[in-house]
This record gives sequence, structure tokens and C-alpha cells, in this order.
Amino acid sequence: MPAPDDDLIRLSQSGHRPAFEMLVERTAQLVWSHLLLQARDRALCEDLTQETYLKAWRGINQLDAPENFRRWLLTIADNVRIDAHKKSAAKKRGPRAAGLIAEAVSAEASPDERAEAGELRGRALDALAALPSPHQQAIALRYLGGAEAPEIERQLGVTNGALRGLLHRGLEMLREKLKDELKDDQ
Repeated sequence: MPAPDDDLIRLSQSGHRPAFEMLVERTAQLVWSHLLLQARDRALCEDLTQETYLKAWRGINQLDAPENFRRWLLTIADNVRIDAHKKSAAKKRGPRAAGLIAEAVSAEASPDERAEAGELRGRALDALAALPSPHQQAIALRYLGGAEAPEIERQLGVTNGALRGLLHRGLEMLREKLKDELKDDQ
């Protein structure tokens, strides 16, 4: 039986790196999906995820309640993303721009098809980012992060029935937002 998160957190706080590595394994999809929703660049999300865990390891002793670990970790991820955006804006060119250029150059589709796909992907991510947080996280973990139901339930601390409800209602809201947006364009 795997060790409970609370035990791993306490061990991590005492400097036990393998315990922290187990926490990373348990939460990596959550953090990556959360960052992808905001940054929208897979390569950048990988870098931001690594930076998030580095900062979390350095600051694990600042976590006062183990039950707040995931919320604390997502707050660190948000701060890392904001800091990276500020650095990128200051340089006028950052990893995000380089990733988008590389993606555009390497694609085999026509320029019109790439533009249309990029616009549709952007609209879908905008609509997803506008959903309430529980629905947003469930959908991001499932469809962006590729996580299976048991993993999502554990990450979000919900039952199977609650997860099914979050996904069902979240997808309904997402369809409605996209349908309304497409009507506005016509």
C-alpha cells in the first residue's frame, strides 16, 4: 500500500528526497495540466513544472498543513508562470515565442490550416480557462494531461461519481461556451 501524502510531506520536510520524488510522481500531471491551461505551450509547461518542483522542494518547510499541499503547489506553479512571463516580456522574446515558432515551422499542414487549428485551439483553451476551477482542473487533467479517472480522483480529492459529474457538467459548459463563441463569429 502506498504511503499517504501526509507521511510523504512530513518526510520531505525533514529532508528526505525520495519522499518528495514520490509526491512529484503523484502530482506531476496536475501541475503540468494546470500550467498548460495558462501558458498554452507544452515545452514551456515542462520547464515551468520543473521550476515549480524545485521551488517546492526548497520551500517545503513553509507548508504548514499537509492537506493544503496540492493547493500550495498550484500556487507555486502560478507564481513560477507569472515570473517567467515577466522575464519573457522584459526580454521581448522568450521560450514561449521560440516554442511557437518551432511548432509553426515543423508543422506539415498548410499555413491556412495551421492558422485555423491554432485559432481553434486558442478558443478552446480560452473557453476551458473560463470554467469554474473544479471543472477546469478535471477536464485539463483528463484531456490535456491524459490522466485516468483514479489518478484524477486522487489529485482532486473527489469520488468517482463527483469526478464524472465534474467532467460531464464541465464538458457541457465548454460546448456551450464554444457554441456561443462560434455564433458570435458568424
